[in-house]
Amino acid sequence: MSTTEPTLLIRRATATAVLAVTVLALNACGASTVQERSKPTITLDQAKKQIDDDLAAILAKLPVKPANSLGAFSDLECEANDVGPHGRTQTRRGYDFGDVPSAPKAETVNAFRTFLTGQGFQPVEDPAGAHNDWVRLKNQDGFLATLDGVADTSHDLTLRVSSPCVWPNGTPPA
Repeated sequence: MSTTEPTLLIRRATATAVLAVTVLALNACGASTVQERSKPTITLDQAKKQIDDDLAAILAKLPVKPANSLGAFSDLECEANDVGPHGRTQTRRGYDFGDVPSAPKAETVNAFRTFLTGQGFQPVEDPAGAHNDWVRLKNQDGFLATLDGVADTSHDLTLRVSSPCVWPNGTPPA
């Protein structure tokens, strides 16, 4: 092997790593290009209404009822690795059910999955070794429903629905 071969291999490996990081960054928050991220979205108010509608529909199908009233919306600016125009927001809201015994918890998980997959939601696959105490399903519009605390060892069961990244007024700033 000549001395230029290792240098060539290092350059190729570096180029591949840079390309992989760029692709991951561009795919953050559901849009793959800056141009896609600059397109109009639903408004933040419309996203909140959709979340409330989804929560009401899900809750109506679950065999357990929340231990508390509906929490406030939690609005967050989209992640720092969200390449492209800044100012988009995600929001979420949900219910806490408290400590649910194993049998009703298993029924709740099944009802959650069955109802949402019937509504077009698809399971979100987490990386191997990631948190395994939740069930997450996402629809084609980017709304994410999460039932957390589903393991037998968990004490608190929570339901949350999150929006995709949206422009607060539906359009990017001029």
